[in-house]
Amino acid sequence: MPVLVETIAEFKTGKPFQGMTVGFRLHLEPKTAVLIEALLAGGAEVIAMGNEGTTQFGTAEVLASQGCEVLDRPGQGPEATAVHLSRIAATGPDLVLDNGAELIGACLDNANPPLGATEETTSGAFRLREDLAGRVGFPVIVINDSPLKSIVENKHGVGESVVDTIVRVTNMSFHKKRVVVYGYGWCGRGIALYAQRRGADITVVEIDPIKALEAAMDGFDVAEPSVASTTAQVVITATGRPGVVDYPAIEQMPDGVLLANAGYLDTEIDIRQLEQQAPGAELSPSLKRHDLSNGKSVFSIAEGRIVNLAAFGGIGNPIEAMDLGLTLQARSLAVLVDPDYDLSPGPQPVPDTVNARVATAMLYSMGQLG
Repeated sequence: MPVLVETIAEFKTGKPFQGMTVGFRLHLEPKTAVLIEALLAGGAEVIAMGNEGTTQFGTAEVLASQGCEVLDRPGQGPEATAVHLSRIAATGPDLVLDNGAELIGACLDNANPPLGATEETTSGAFRLREDLAGRVGFPVIVINDSPLKSIVENKHGVGESVVDTIVRVTNMSFHKKRVVVYGYGWCGRGIALYAQRRGADITVVEIDPIKALEAAMDGFDVAEPSVASTTAQVVITATGRPGVVDYPAIEQMPDGVLLANAGYLDTEIDIRQLEQQAPGAELSPSLKRHDLSNGKSVFSIAEGRIVNLAAFGGIGNPIEAMDLGLTLQARSLAVLVDPDYDLSPGPQPVPDTVNARVATAMLYSMGQLG
């Protein structure tokens, strides 16, 4: 990760986070461990938690040995998430690095607002601008608003890793499969593109007519959910919204349909209702078959959690994409404590100066400049 390693070297000298505590909520795996290494190098104390089902505990052990406090433990269930969020919020972190805006919300609920924060995801950006609107009296840099993250990490990183993970877990070929992609944001664009490259026929479901038109101009079929679901052989959600595919929609899908979620929220597909109506039989790690009362079978991956990380053996986005995305995180946190930047309260995009610097560094790392 040469771009982030360059940042680590700079932070070791400049110590931008000296004497500060960073509350860290992001998937804990080897690539994000390098981001934590950057924060530690910059002088920060880091207290970290991951997401249920995505924490790699070997990585967590290494981070703990380097001085990072990691709250996750093997075998913990969903109830641990709220406990860990409250624990981090109670420490009154100076900075927050968040994934879904839940830690930011916990800090507000505990009356311990940080000096500033970063937010990684589309789901978190929605929450900041809707559920938490008017409550955030400090700057929050939304990494997902960066054009760099959109293009490199979301379109190409997520697109490639989601499709590759589904193929690996199921051992299926995508050739001439009807793949229905819910959402044509940057992640949806990438998933459609990489599935098409594997030979799939793509249908896009998108409520925004402008994005839907873009999908059509990109050569993909566009359909209403009720129409798309009747032909789907593979369904992939990438919207950042809950309740995108409900149980009645699942009942209408063809026999043998495969359900996978690429978004942060594990509620985009109503796997909970599916499990209640048709408890899944595990075929292999992360792959279940659900036999419905109407005689159809439905297959699900990773219980509806983010497929490229939560599925067995999932390693997330390609390391080059995460090198860029996590450098955006590190440098945005540094901006929050840099007196040369006068940031307004509330959610806002990554500063142009940071985007330009990181883009240039990645081009050099690819051998495209110099």
